[in-house]
Amino acid sequence: MPCIRYTDQYMITLLTATNISKITRRYLSSQSAERSCNILSLAGMRIVVTGSRRATELAHLISNFGGTPKIIATVGFEINQRVSKEIEDFINKIVEKKIDYIIFMTGPGVYLLMSAARCLGLEKILVEALNQITIIICRSFKSKYALADHGIKTDIIPQDNTAEGIARALNNYSVYNKNVAILWPGSDSSVLRQELLKSGAQVVECSIYTYSHELKEDAAKVLKTMGFNYKSPHQAKVVEFIEEITKGFFDAITFTSPPAVFEFFKIAEQYHLKESLQQSLNQDIIVVAVGPSTEKALAENRVKVDVMPKVYKMGPMVKALSDYVIQTKANKGKIQSKSNFPI
Repeated sequence: MPCIRYTDQYMITLLTATNISKITRRYLSSQSAERSCNILSLAGMRIVVTGSRRATELAHLISNFGGTPKIIATVGFEINQRVSKEIEDFINKIVEKKIDYIIFMTGPGVYLLMSAARCLGLEKILVEALNQITIIICRSFKSKYALADHGIKTDIIPQDNTAEGIARALNNYSVYNKNVAILWPGSDSSVLRQELLKSGAQVVECSIYTYSHELKEDAAKVLKTMGFNYKSPHQAKVVEFIEEITKGFFDAITFTSPPAVFEFFKIAEQYHLKESLQQSLNQDIIVVAVGPSTEKALAENRVKVDVMPKVYKMGPMVKALSDYVIQTKANKGKIQSKSNFPI
């Protein structure tokens, strides 16, 4: 996308915001004695890390607990080279002050919306219009920091960084007869849409990019500019990993987003491996989900989740897995590795 350009200050802000290893270490060291007891609780376990954008960070956390992480990059995304009519109409509705509430789901979504507005010569007007909107909701801090780089305020960030969490947060506000805009990433949530419609809102939606099991060059540039150490999906490698999972080479698998689940099973189905994968995940492997929306995506693929943290973030997720393993040992004695592959 030739119009894309971001400031050095945004790079510094977002790199600081996404350096979750520091945040996670702070979380895990809140009770240092407990942490020192649990630090090698995943020793001897081979753990699959799905997803792509923050897979390296999650792998590092698993290593800190003694586990051996193996990354399967499953999620890519594609962006349109040209500004689509859908995006242009979405921007115009904001500029024409026809929006009362707006919801931003991801940082890359903000980035690409501003880039599209820049290509249309509407970036400054869009920023001014956004600052006059009654309520701006960001699903997480990454989209908040992306907006802040343009001097745009954020009013609400839900404690639960999911579409369902946004719906609950909006229960404190009257959206009846209000125009509520949602900037979706590559997937949407029927729950959020239905809750808004049920409350009498007029919902305006736009999808700024789409998920896939490939990472296109322009999309890779976007993520690199935003400071993400992104692992690019490679379909043949995903198939190889799926086959290894079905042969019992791994002990646990982590999922950090619904797209990571859907793209993973889409590839498995394409290569006639879905049924054997489901069987292995339900019988032989500890399945870990970062939160309810990811758990729901797994349930839709007939896979039961064994571990989910109370705080829906990567650090607490690894800690929850650690606690699960420790509890299993306490209940059953020495935990037996489910892996047939030599470590």
